[in-house]
Amino acid sequence: MKKYLKICITVLLSLLLLISVTGCQPNTAKQQEKPKIINISYSTKPLNAPAIVALEKKMFEDEFAKDEIQVKWYELEGPATTEALAGKSIDFATSLNYVSAIISNANGNDIKILSSYSKFPKGIGLVAAKGGEIASVADLKGKKVALQKGTMLHEMLIKALAEAGMSANDVEIISMASADALNALLQKQVDAAVIPDPLLTKGIASQKITLIRNAEGLILGQAVIAARTEFIQKYPETTKRFLEIHQQILDWIQENQVEALRMTADANGMELKAVTALYPKFDFTMPIDSQDIEKLKESAEFLKANGFIKSDVDPDELINHLVDTGYLPK
Repeated sequence: MKKYLKICITVLLSLLLLISVTGCQPNTAKQQEKPKIINISYSTKPLNAPAIVALEKKMFEDEFAKDEIQVKWYELEGPATTEALAGKSIDFATSLNYVSAIISNANGNDIKILSSYSKFPKGIGLVAAKGGEIASVADLKGKKVALQKGTMLHEMLIKALAEAGMSANDVEIISMASADALNALLQKQVDAAVIPDPLLTKGIASQKITLIRNAEGLILGQAVIAARTEFIQKYPETTKRFLEIHQQILDWIQENQVEALRMTADANGMELKAVTALYPKFDFTMPIDSQDIEKLKESAEFLKANGFIKSDVDPDELINHLVDTGYLPK
């Protein structure tokens, strides 16, 4: 009887140990789960030194190769970026403008803003033909204004109009890419345009256009790093590492600024002198603070009031759900 009891206890202890060990395995596997490929969108414009350095130095490729993770890059801008996120063609968007992120999320695209990518309100401007009849925002009444709709450029124009006691109904907004908007202005096909740097500085330097108003004091002027919610929830450690590598790139730029600006000049077909002059307009730090959150909520409220997002959307809840800074490097 004692022998039988001893055998039962031994078997029971063995079973408990087995359950304990196997019970931990799924969690361990989940923590260590990694994607085989990471798909990232980028843009070299308006003056995206971090993306250019990342491509040139292959820092993401080298770091993720240690875990046999392949990195693929896709050059995308504007609505194409949010469409790619929605279609799961990309996992991370490294320079998505915040207005596109808000509108896309409000329309059901389950994405998260993970960090700031850049802020550049001084690098966005409303311009008109030099020596023409438009010398102030008030002069735009009844005129054609070219810009990329559904972006921060669009928000900037409407807020500039409101500042002058006008609304979007007082102008004719023509939607086109920024380079085309500048060209349309130079060809006198439109009366004004809202464009970012380096197009803004190039245009003014041509002596053919003049700056009416920049975006400072009107909008946040921010691009963000965004990602698919499904991806970051499945691969949280990979997401944290992604942002850590991005911070490493920013540190490298800080320590090797001349080389970084030379890379940026070459990538954008610009003179090094011009890039050096423009670079101080851009803030590439990653944190998103409480003031940024409030400005994002203001933008969401603005987009709701102007029909870009549904009237039943709560701007505060939208931004609280959209922004997740928990993956940022400590």
